[in-house]
Amino acid sequence: MSINTINCIYFDMTLREIPKQIYFVGIGGVSMSGLAEYLFWLGYQVRGSDRQSSDKTDKLQKIGIAVHIGEEEIITEKLVVRTSAVKTDHPQIVQAIKDNIPVILREQLLGAIFNSYQTRIAVCGTHGKTTVTALLHHVLSVYQIPHTAFVGGTCNDDCFGGGNVVVAEACEFNRSFLYLYPTHTLCLNIQYDHPDCYKNVVDVEKAFLQLFKQSQKILLPQKLRRIYSQSVAYDNFVAKNVQLNENSTFFDLYCKKKYICSCKTKLVGKHNVQNVLAVLCLCDQLGLSLPLVANAVASFESVERRWTEKPFWCRLVCDYAHHPTELKCAVDTAKNITSGKVICVFQPHTYTRTKAFWKEFALVFQNTTVIYLPIYSARENSIDDITSQNLSKFAKSMGIDAYFAQDFEQAKILVYKFAKQTDTLLVLGAGNVVEFADYIQ
Repeated sequence: MSINTINCIYFDMTLREIPKQIYFVGIGGVSMSGLAEYLFWLGYQVRGSDRQSSDKTDKLQKIGIAVHIGEEEIITEKLVVRTSAVKTDHPQIVQAIKDNIPVILREQLLGAIFNSYQTRIAVCGTHGKTTVTALLHHVLSVYQIPHTAFVGGTCNDDCFGGGNVVVAEACEFNRSFLYLYPTHTLCLNIQYDHPDCYKNVVDVEKAFLQLFKQSQKILLPQKLRRIYSQSVAYDNFVAKNVQLNENSTFFDLYCKKKYICSCKTKLVGKHNVQNVLAVLCLCDQLGLSLPLVANAVASFESVERRWTEKPFWCRLVCDYAHHPTELKCAVDTAKNITSGKVICVFQPHTYTRTKAFWKEFALVFQNTTVIYLPIYSARENSIDDITSQNLSKFAKSMGIDAYFAQDFEQAKILVYKFAKQTDTLLVLGAGNVVEFADYIQ
């Protein structure tokens, strides 16, 4: 497959073809920092830049990777890697092109690394892939199976353990997962998202179908087998006697109507039961003992910003939810475990997504109090009339108890006005809204 790069001649690039001197523009991103660290431990000469410092850049600097904050540093390396958030008019990218230094995307580098392994496990889906990838990585670690994992979130386990097995989160944004050629693809769900990349859900399904055709074995929910029948349906794995608690979930695992074992997970919510079942099915395909896998699942601590509780005088939960389906899962879970009200501080992510899901971003907050923060633009320019202030007005017209806060300070004032000790405060979004949890302390 031809790799669409800027000023780059690589086709089906392999790990051996990656130059030993690499510069990362946007190195502080979750995936970029993981790739930089991985190559650093392999002996590559790695440097990078980012527009601001973070816990990720701090970690890279502590292990010996030079990180420049800003856009002025001169690049002398043999290869430049950028994220999609870094545009082609970025000063360092412009300079690299001028100096005839090849520039590739993050997903192209991930593909070159991923495809070099013997057993290649990709976890895809519109929702849940970060949690499932991290959980699978944790299970393999407990099982002491040497492997490398690329997780799109922060988890506690060491991700680079060598061996012949790789596990990677396969993201559909910009069709980036099409650089992967998995031996095993675990697909959790397919819904319309990323309206800046896809026209409709049919367009999304076509991209997933191409990934399935590039995979040797595919595991899908039964309802998705209409897209690709040559797959294994993991609906044979069923959770019965489910008990949802504040900090854990219990269920009995059945396979083809036969009881296998009891399962416990620290993940909360009905949606996470399905995530655990998907991991159990994949591990069964790998030939692992299901009772032992279930035992490993019980010790998993989740991923940062995936239903992460923070200290506060009422229950405060940070969650990365930014799609209507994800928001509904978070809101429903909160309602199930809250004796008081559910109060949501929501920061919409990107203008195109907010426009595409305008009505849904109101209705999902029925029977809650919602405070909308300004839209996190990420990689996008603003769109006329698509603002959080207008969204809050629309939500209020739909009967939602909705408010607009122009910044963290206004949101804090509203939280302290509305929240009581018996309530749950949800801090929701994929942008910098997570910082609000510390701001209100």
